[in-house]
Amino acid sequence: MDRFTSLLQLDFVLIIRNKILLVAAVITALYAGILQVLPEENFTMVVTTLIFTDPVMLGFLFVGVMVLFEKSGNTLQALSVSPVRPAEYLWSKATALTLVALAAGLIMAVAGVGIRFHAGYLVAAIVSSSLLFIFIGFVGVSRVKTFNQYFIVIPLFMIPGFLPFLNYFGITETWLWYVIPTQAALTLFIAAFSESGTVAIHETIYAFIYLPLAIWLAFLWARSSWNKIMER
Repeated sequence: MDRFTSLLQLDFVLIIRNKILLVAAVITALYAGILQVLPEENFTMVVTTLIFTDPVMLGFLFVGVMVLFEKSGNTLQALSVSPVRPAEYLWSKATALTLVALAAGLIMAVAGVGIRFHAGYLVAAIVSSSLLFIFIGFVGVSRVKTFNQYFIVIPLFMIPGFLPFLNYFGITETWLWYVIPTQAALTLFIAAFSESGTVAIHETIYAFIYLPLAIWLAFLWARSSWNKIMER
């Protein structure tokens, strides 16, 4: 069994032990219940927003919880003298939490619209959103030592990511939000729940090029932060 597989199994154990899976299940059930009683007016917009926020919050919040538990348990100190590579550590957590987010997002989608969504766009949107915010979440948690400190930094990282919704809700109409990677993810969510299943071709190209680039840059940033933690 290779190191990555062992790390992935350990992360799933931690997800269960630290009640992360239970919390994710409760949130998913709550959102699914809300989707059942939404009025028809602006239904698609609300469905898109709720399902968009799920992998974003799961990724950012829960990776912070996992890392802080490992800090308190001196796990990171043990990892610093182990052969585990930063990329293996980061991608293990990203994979485990993204699988949880994907399952939750698909359940919410089925609860909201049945099977009347475009699975390819939705899977791409959930996975990319989750990966992006897991890596950004790791950057955030690398700068704090306690849960209270982490809850303080959450808005600093999360608020910019939600600015593209100003265009989506018709509050603003600016191209500036396209610089923010969550605009690309939002584009895929919109495509997933649109009746035609399509968005403008240039929007699709933008999303499928910009999101992988943003995820890669976020990973590099997270890896740099991981190295700094190990040096302390």
